[in-house]
Amino acid sequence: WPIDDIKINDPSLINYIFYHKNFGLIQPHTSGSYDKHPFKKIYCPLLERFVCSFMLGGRNSGKKLQTIRILEKAFHLLYLSTGLNPLQILIGAIINATPIEDYLVLGSKGRKTIESVDVSPYRRISQAMYLISTGVRKAAFKTCKGISECLCDELLNAYKNSQNSYAIRKKTEIEKIAISNR
Repeated sequence: WPIDDIKINDPSLINYIFYHKNFGLIQPHTSGSYDKHPFKKIYCPLLERFVCSFMLGGRNSGKKLQTIRILEKAFHLLYLSTGLNPLQILIGAIINATPIEDYLVLGSKGRKTIESVDVSPYRRISQAMYLISTGVRKAAFKTCKGISECLCDELLNAYKNSQNSYAIRKKTEIEKIAISNR
């Protein structure tokens, strides 16, 4: 799929989403060490970050090649069902699922207060990837539907900003709590 026509609508996330060959590879397995220097982890390609967030916990933890195959199947399903570039759908889904405000619980034992805080762009993207992968895992558990089909549905719903998406529901829930505790 061509990467030249991909657009990012959120100007605060442009520097943190890397998909172009000048900034990082498109393949999700670069074997790079992005934790050796401060702020080098923002140069990790978007697909690799998504695959790594999809491997967290459960029976797929550590199985990167299997996760890459799941992502490829989901991308083929996305392309067949919509005709759009799957990378554009992934980026749009991540942008729509990023919470702008979050809440923080302050205090200990007896007295706890909830404070509203802004979220950094890197954390916004990481949290959106986590919410999407958690929603896919929950949708695919104990169903006859395959995990790549669930990933395709979750990405489409998040791209359309639909409330059928687990990530969008959790994002609105997080932002509602943060707005009520300003």
